Amino acid sequence: MHTGTVEGVRELRYAVDAVVVLAGIPGAGKSTFLRRVFAGSPVRVYDSAHLRERWMPVLGALPYALWRPLVHLMYYVTLLRSMRRGHGPMVIHDCATRPWARRLIGWRARRAGLPLHLILLDVPGDVARSGQWARGRVVRRRSMETHCRRWPDLVATARSDPGSVVPGAVSALVLTRGEANRVQHVRFA
Repeated sequence: MHTGTVEGVRELRYAVDAVVVLAGIPGAGKSTFLRRVFAGSPVRVYDSAHLRERWMPVLGALPYALWRPLVHLMYYVTLLRSMRRGHGPMVIHDCATRPWARRLIGWRARRAGLPLHLILLDVPGDVARSGQWARGRVVRRRSMETHCRRWPDLVATARSDPGSVVPGAVSALVLTRGEANRVQHVRFA
């Protein structure tokens, strides 16, 4: 698989048992990419928004800040359980700016013997913030500043050494939003 950036790519290819982490700061377009590329696909796609939406009817009367930790805990528990050899490919939605989460994902993939790849959606902070406003879910200012502060170093490191970003990662592909919009298919074979 590719490491670096690729212009005009319409199809990405990975091994049939690969774990692909789709990363980017909040509002970068990760969920949009997942819905567009994997709609109707048999590929297992993990996005914490799915849990949040499922729990909204029960916990929605409470401020999300109160139950956000529970959503995140259950999300990562589900990911760790799902990473098993022979269960087919999986794509993980993650901001990747939390070192503990990157280490956890890398540890589990290595332990299961699964190849791990990164796709990083490299979007400027102001563009990502606009994306948040458009979807009606805005990340707290301080949290967004932390994501934006960590992101450039993460992208630079991923380009030269993906395994130092997520332990065990064998490739990293950095895409602008325009490049990501041109990707039509992600194939696992």
